[in-house]
Amino acid sequence: MNAGFQERTKQTYSRQWGRFRIVRPLEDHATFRTRVGLDPAALAGTVVLDAGCGMGRYLRVAASGRPRLLVGIDLSQAVHAAADVTRGAGPVALLRGDLLRLPFSGPTFDHIYSLGVIDHTPDPRRAFLGLAQLLRPGGRIVVWVYERERPILEWIKDAQRAVSTRLPVPVLEAMSRLMAPLGGVKRRLMTSRCRPVQRLGVLIHLATLGVSLHPDPEVRICDTLDWYAPRYMSRHTLDEVRGWFAEAGLVDIEDLSRQAQFFHEGQGHGINLAGRRPG
Repeated sequence: MNAGFQERTKQTYSRQWGRFRIVRPLEDHATFRTRVGLDPAALAGTVVLDAGCGMGRYLRVAASGRPRLLVGIDLSQAVHAAADVTRGAGPVALLRGDLLRLPFSGPTFDHIYSLGVIDHTPDPRRAFLGLAQLLRPGGRIVVWVYERERPILEWIKDAQRAVSTRLPVPVLEAMSRLMAPLGGVKRRLMTSRCRPVQRLGVLIHLATLGVSLHPDPEVRICDTLDWYAPRYMSRHTLDEVRGWFAEAGLVDIEDLSRQAQFFHEGQGHGINLAGRRPG
């Protein structure tokens, strides 16, 4: 199972971030502050890990806070894109690696964040527990994962992805490009003041849940591909993720999930928790 996951994930994100550079400074800063629960300045002088850094959009934000060392790890060739995005941004170290086989030993980091990544692994709990072991005493970890929704919505998602995850990634990229205008249509319909038009938008959205509503067409393509292509995309409950934090022995657990101020309408809901290692 792991080998299949590795190849599909590497192919998806190597292709995606080799072709797109979706650095959007205002949105990236707002999303970082909301989901990490810190201003980048709080990272000053610390050692930080971005677990699943992708093409480096949040690495760039974190680097603005002047950490002593900022490490980005990703399974795919996206680290090359991250190197471009963070060039000249500060002391950033990048490496390819698997979150289920972390290339670190013992407590290393003051801050760890992983935003929308461990839910694309075969074993999110194991990935989280491995990351938590890398915290220094008093260190803080924050994760964001997809939220489990109503059974009917979960059924629709599973049905759509049962088909999409069997398609070649290049085909899905082409489809994501073709479907990008649909995301804009859904957005306009669902925000209409006319109730029948709203309902039509909702019906179309239910049939195409993975087609992003992001207002930026290029980001919409990436978000749609990110939804349909990865072999693994798990969804979780608040109690489940809290259980991971408790199992890791973390304290001062913060629920950031409901505090989110979305940068744009339609931005996804998720389970977003932070906690600290005692000491």
